[in-house]
Amino acid sequence: MLTFIRIAWRNVVRNPGRSLITTGAVAFGLAALIFLKSFVTGADQQMITNYTDLLIGHIQVHRRGFQNNMGLDKSISNPSKLARALLSVPYIRAWAPRVKDFALISSTESSAGVLLMGIEPADERYLSSLHERVRVGAYLNKGDDDKVVIGRQLAENLRVGVGDKVVLMSQAADGSLSSAAFTVAGLLDAGGEEIDKGLALITLKAAQDLFVLDDKISEIAIETTSLDDVQEAVEILKNKIDLAQFEVLTWKEISPMTYQWLKFDQVFTGLILVIVLLIVSTGILNTILMSVLERKHEFGIMSALGTKPDQIIFVVTVESFFLGALGCLLGGLVGVGLSYFFGACGIDLSSISEALNSFYIGSVIRPKIDAASTALYICVILMVSILVSMAPARRAGRLKPVDALAG
Repeated sequence: MLTFIRIAWRNVVRNPGRSLITTGAVAFGLAALIFLKSFVTGADQQMITNYTDLLIGHIQVHRRGFQNNMGLDKSISNPSKLARALLSVPYIRAWAPRVKDFALISSTESSAGVLLMGIEPADERYLSSLHERVRVGAYLNKGDDDKVVIGRQLAENLRVGVGDKVVLMSQAADGSLSSAAFTVAGLLDAGGEEIDKGLALITLKAAQDLFVLDDKISEIAIETTSLDDVQEAVEILKNKIDLAQFEVLTWKEISPMTYQWLKFDQVFTGLILVIVLLIVSTGILNTILMSVLERKHEFGIMSALGTKPDQIIFVVTVESFFLGALGCLLGGLVGVGLSYFFGACGIDLSSISEALNSFYIGSVIRPKIDAASTALYICVILMVSILVSMAPARRAGRLKPVDALAG
């Protein structure tokens, strides 16, 4: 057995041209698989991070039923008690109270319906990245109870700019019609239509006054230490609050369409990776088959010297294993190396940044290595390298010495 393994290795090294072709095919295919998966993983991770950091957070706590039917009647009346429960939950990095309801915003030129959100500016800076998206003017600060920040597209529709007056009008919690005038402090440019066209921010106190809520809030938005810790934090939090009163929702439940889009993207990417894998397998099969056909004379001599068909099959299979292993080693190094390199410096896709911003991805994609997928691809490619060699190996083993030597 050891003798035939040595023969297989010598066959690999004595014909470097043929070996390089096979090894190169394996390496190129594996490197492409690893890099493509890393690119998609990085883009998906950026999308989730940007989307959750921008507005919704990783977790939200509401009065039960608020998510399905948002209204002031489902406000949280004792937020300090809920905040104390959050202090005892690990994995939570930051949280912020909010008031949310629909309102009508009007200027002297036009009016539009918006989602009006009352925030604590200092708390929101630790939770969301909205303050980073103010391109014109300034974000809200503590005490800016007469100011509002709106989306850039909304400002264009209302024909207002920084320093102009707008009026916010809505039905208050007591059933009355409430309105107040605000000065536009800044314009948001988040890249998403739902925010740029339909969001207005005022301070928490201003919102509570407008909606006649006293100290009530609509929700507490939470950010965990990482996306991987979300489920753990949710399970612990559910054990510390009254679930008959409150609902604890992850970002997947808050935005199911985004989550479903990501699942579809993963399935679509999986199909592409399978196609790439089939192409790589075909290339490996073709290379090994050509190698066997070119060596008919060599296999004939081996048979004439008493080598059994099973032993010839074993030699060809071991050769394929060596070539596959070398290709996996090279392809793994190249694929991982490219992924780490572009993960550090990023891939600039600013020419299509408008489309990417609509999906909250950003113009610079940073690939991220998926260790489990990388290990799986290496195992699959190595297995394919061995399996596709079986047919040519059996063909070599069935060669008759007379026919092989005559050919």
